[in-house]
Amino acid sequence: MAQNQTIFVNQKLVFLGNTKEKYDLVDLLRSEAMLLGKRTFGSSYKAELENGKIVFVKRLKDCCLVQEEFNKKIQELAQLSNHHESLLPLRAYYYSKDEKLLVFDYIPMSSLASLLHLNGETKRSQLTWKVRTQIAYGVARGLEFLHAQGPIVFHGNIRSSNVLLTNSFDARLSDHGLFRLFMSNPTLSLNGGYQAPEVGYAYDISKKSDVYSFGVLLLEILTGNAPLDAIDKNKGIDLPSWVRVMFQEKPIIDVFDKNMVQNYQEFGDQMVQLLELAICCTFKNPTKRPSIIAVANQIKRTCNFKS
Repeated sequence: MAQNQTIFVNQKLVFLGNTKEKYDLVDLLRSEAMLLGKRTFGSSYKAELENGKIVFVKRLKDCCLVQEEFNKKIQELAQLSNHHESLLPLRAYYYSKDEKLLVFDYIPMSSLASLLHLNGETKRSQLTWKVRTQIAYGVARGLEFLHAQGPIVFHGNIRSSNVLLTNSFDARLSDHGLFRLFMSNPTLSLNGGYQAPEVGYAYDISKKSDVYSFGVLLLEILTGNAPLDAIDKNKGIDLPSWVRVMFQEKPIIDVFDKNMVQNYQEFGDQMVQLLELAICCTFKNPTKRPSIIAVANQIKRTCNFKS
């Protein structure tokens, strides 16, 4: 994190909530940082501080908000993220005219995208049917919590690289609500293959577009295929269209990730029901998509989750 240090002179991290953290901006700048990826809202890093603590840092790009508005929106995001187990807690932030950093808890496992598409068959084999449904249900519950907070509260950037996994494969959604920091930026490129057809700009995001993105994510979990732009720009497939063609023309077992074929005899009914649910979530007409509450309840009933 040592780049562009001159802009940080006499500035401090702002910690959120009742945290009792023992580090400051200088410690963060001195940390050993590893670039994890460059996505819609900026670059993400794993930063290991000198005291051994590891944090997840988002370095925002092209965010033009004045400090007062930025502070207000970040406080609102923190209020949400720190109150549900399926959301990645936001612990601190830094603001200057030229640099904006968000500091989150670090999740030790990996992202769902990495396990599905980047780490090879050994890692992917950990994603059993029960683990995949656990992840899908965790994400749905996080979205259900967000959507219950008010008419204009959405996630806005649902994708497998933003589903972080604990060592027990519990999902932690990152990037929730960050689109609100960029609504004044007409050049912002949104989330490609996960984006609902009606979404052109950040201000078009809605609860129904979140449901569409979740549907694409669920198809990704079921098929093992990467949506457009999920990993690299212009790579992947139009997953909703591909699944609809496969669903009509091929044996249904061919739709699912080959790593789950052995699960079909035991869990085939669940697999087909979740596939049908994902297809409903990705209807082009937003009024025909189910609510995220209905989606979470359907996953719960289908897969016999207790809570």
